[in-house]
Amino acid sequence: MRNNEGKAGVYIVVLAVIILLAAVPWYFIIVGNLGSNDLNTKPPAPSEEPSDTDPVDPDEEDDPPDESPPPENGHEGGQVPGFEIPTEYNVDSIRVANPDLFRDLNMIAAENNAVAVSLAVFDGETGEYYTYEFGHADTEEKRVVDTDTKFRVASLAKLVTAICAMTLVDEGLIDLDTDISVYLGYEVVNVNYPGTAITTRMLMQHTSSIFDSGVFQQSRDNNSSESLRTLLERGSSFRHNEPGTQFQYTNFGYSVIGAICENVSGKSLDTFAREVLFEPLGIDASFIPSKMHDTENIAVIYNERHVVTQTVASQLEAKESSTLGHDLHLAQGNLTINMLDYAKILAMLGNGGVFENTRILTQESVSAIHNTDVEGTSYKQGLATRYSFGDFVPELGFYWHTGSGYGLYAQYIFVTNSNTNRGVVVTTTGASTDREPNGMVSICTDLSRLIWNEWDSLYRDDQYGEEQDFE
Repeated sequence: MRNNEGKAGVYIVVLAVIILLAAVPWYFIIVGNLGSNDLNTKPPAPSEEPSDTDPVDPDEEDDPPDESPPPENGHEGGQVPGFEIPTEYNVDSIRVANPDLFRDLNMIAAENNAVAVSLAVFDGETGEYYTYEFGHADTEEKRVVDTDTKFRVASLAKLVTAICAMTLVDEGLIDLDTDISVYLGYEVVNVNYPGTAITTRMLMQHTSSIFDSGVFQQSRDNNSSESLRTLLERGSSFRHNEPGTQFQYTNFGYSVIGAICENVSGKSLDTFAREVLFEPLGIDASFIPSKMHDTENIAVIYNERHVVTQTVASQLEAKESSTLGHDLHLAQGNLTINMLDYAKILAMLGNGGVFENTRILTQESVSAIHNTDVEGTSYKQGLATRYSFGDFVPELGFYWHTGSGYGLYAQYIFVTNSNTNRGVVVTTTGASTDREPNGMVSICTDLSRLIWNEWDSLYRDDQYGEEQDFE
């Protein structure tokens, strides 16, 4: 009897050990999942493959659902008063200028789980610029973000492409309302509306009816395996609406603008942009990153799960087409630049086309860019920029655009009127993908709004001015 009781005891102990061993793995799995939302959770290994839910088009700027009507006070264009930018501009770090603001910006970046943030804020009236950096340009190499770190800014490239085109308008080599077939050297027509010309203005305003077809995307991903002309001769590259009648955001349209710039100037887009914009402004930027002077400080791009999507090496592999007017992957999203330099471009526009006594565009071309008379979803569309009223800062109209690609999110916001020439440009990698109802990127908007609300602590002047003269 005692032997049976002893055996039973042994069985019980063995059974208990088995149950304990089985429970231990589940304990760690549960605890691990409970901590998965912690801001300091280690990101997935770089070798982790992106999921099937990652966007097919890394530069696609899909418009949000039309949840609100276009702004009633939308800007209808006209002369935008410029300012005389001081000969020398002053650059300071927000970390030094306002430690409390630096702390609050860090909090927003951390709450959105960003790997990297770079921001530049400017006042074109006083010549004061401030920069803010957070995180790492390369987590593996522990390379921190600094003022000179360059990012591939995705669709923020479109404004630069448009500026290049407008310099040709100023020279009388492009007319915004002439059939683009004249500049491309072959007929481009929506087969559904053969009698309606497609113009450069339509391309800039996203009303050309040319859209991002699957064939365009495949060709772009394969680094221009098909020429732009071949794609434009396909009826599948056009929507069924008449050119000039309907807004529909398109990357392909900006590839066409880049081709026009190349054909008319007789130079590659990158070479032309360097001559008419980058070098006059003292900017080290490029549509072909390997052509920049400083290629050591380019940011790696991470998606929201902190998986590497674009290494520095892969970004440096970008090449130009051997034939002018054939590139499909540069003009709409392949600009690499640091935020301070991008802020100079915005300040130039706010100053009527002039920066540090160097004229880039005529006032007429700047006004054309600001002429936002096309209805978007919840904003008005201009030539490569958008206009909204009151949903960023109450009672204030502003120009803006977003960029997104491979997990990078970028956004600029600037105000130019008779009282103000100010703006913010910010880019992030690895951060939350949340968007505002109007399509603005949430983390970029939160950072920009915080900066905007702290003007008094950053700038010598202490008010926007009561008159908002956009006409």
